[in-house]
Amino acid sequence: MKKFRYQLDQRIPIVEVVVYGIQWAVMLFPGLLIITDIAAGVLNLNIVGKAHFFQYLLVISGTFTVLQTLWGHRYPIQEGPSTAVLLAYIGIVPYGIRAIQGGLIAGGLSILLIGLSRQTRKLNQYFTPNVTGVILLLIAFCLLPFLLPRLLGVSSQNPSGSYFIAAVSFALIIFIALLSHWLSGYLQTTAVLLGVIAGYIAFSVLGKIDFKVIIETPWIELPSHEWSSTPQLFWPAIISFVFAYLAVVINTIGSIQGTAAVVGEREIEKSIDRGIALNGLGGIVAGLFGVVGTVSYSSSPGVVLATRIASRYALTACCMFLIVTGLIPKLAAMFASVPGSVVGAALCVAIGFQIGAGIDVITSHVKKLSARDYLVIGLPLIVGTIVSMVPREFFAGLPTALAVIVSNGLVLGIIMVLVLEHGLLRKK
Repeated sequence: MKKFRYQLDQRIPIVEVVVYGIQWAVMLFPGLLIITDIAAGVLNLNIVGKAHFFQYLLVISGTFTVLQTLWGHRYPIQEGPSTAVLLAYIGIVPYGIRAIQGGLIAGGLSILLIGLSRQTRKLNQYFTPNVTGVILLLIAFCLLPFLLPRLLGVSSQNPSGSYFIAAVSFALIIFIALLSHWLSGYLQTTAVLLGVIAGYIAFSVLGKIDFKVIIETPWIELPSHEWSSTPQLFWPAIISFVFAYLAVVINTIGSIQGTAAVVGEREIEKSIDRGIALNGLGGIVAGLFGVVGTVSYSSSPGVVLATRIASRYALTACCMFLIVTGLIPKLAAMFASVPGSVVGAALCVAIGFQIGAGIDVITSHVKKLSARDYLVIGLPLIVGTIVSMVPREFFAGLPTALAVIVSNGLVLGIIMVLVLEHGLLRKK
C-alpha cells in the first residue's frame, strides 16, 4: 500500500478536513462547469437558467458523493455528471426535455437493478493486474485532450492559444511538483491546493480574472428548474440512456478498481454493487430534475496520489461543501473563476502520479512482461487515447446508443483490454 498521511477509513481533524475538502472541490468544479455549458447550450437556457442548472449539478453531485463515501462504494472517488450520459442527453434533445427525463430515469433504474441484484461481482475475476493497470493509464491518457486546451489558454478570444498562458501553466506544473517533493507532513498534502492558490494569485495580478461577476452574484438564491417537466417514456430515449448507463457501469467498475489498486482493496465486489446501485439512483434523481446523471469519476486515483490523502472523509467534506456552494451562488462564482489553466496544471501533476501507479500495478505480478503483455497493454492504450482525441462531430452520424460507447475512449479501452486479456490473446 502507498504511503498516505491518512488511510482509507481514518478520520481527519476538522481544520485539516476542511482544507482537503476545498482541495478536492477545486479539482471537481471545471468538469461541472463544462457539462453545464454544453447542456445549457443545447437546451437554449439563458444566463439565469444556466446558473440554476449548475446549482443542481453541484447539489446532486455533492449529495451522491457523500452517499457513496459513507454508504456506497466507500472509496475516495468523486461523483459528477457523466460524459456518456451527456452524449445521450444531447442526442435526445430534439425530442424534448420530457423524453430526456424519462430516458434518464429508465437508464438509472436499469443499473440500480443491476447493483441490487449483485451480478457485478462476477466481473471482478476479470480485473487482472494487466486490466487494472491499463485502466489507471487509460484514465490518465484520456484526460489529456480535456487538459491541453486549458494548458495552452485556448478560448474564443484566442482560438490558437497563448504562449504566455502556456508558459505559466507549465511553470505551475513544475512548481506543484516541487512543492509535493520538497514539503513534508501536513504541508505536503496541501501541495496541490497551494499551487492552485499561487496560480490564482498570479492570474489575478495579471488581470486575467473577472471579479465583477463574483461581486454581482447574489449570496443566496435557491435554484429553480424551469426547463424540466413531467417525464415521458419514449423508446428511442430509453434505449439510448440504457446504453449510456452501461457505459457508466464500466466506467464505475474501472474507477473503483483503479482506486482500490491505489488505496487498498476491501470487499471490492460489495463496493462495486453498492457504487453502481447509487449511480442508478443518481440517474433517477437527475431525471426528475432534468440534469445530467452522475458517474464515479476516474480521475480520483491520481488526486489521491498527488495529495497523499486516501481518507474517504476528505471527499465527504468536499461534497458537503459542494452542497452548500450550490445554495450560495457567490461561492460557486468564486470557485468557477479559477482559471482552467491552473486546474489543468494541478491535474497534470495528479496524472503523473497515476501513470506511475498504473505501471507499478502492471509490473508488480511479473518480473518481465511478455510480447503478449505488450499487445494487451499497448493496444487498448493507443485506441482509447486516439478515440478520446477524435472530435465529437465525427460520431454525430452514428445512432446515439452506439455513439455513447464508441466515442468514450475510457469505456472503449476497458472493453478492448478485457477482450484481449481474456479472449483474443488469452494465455495458453
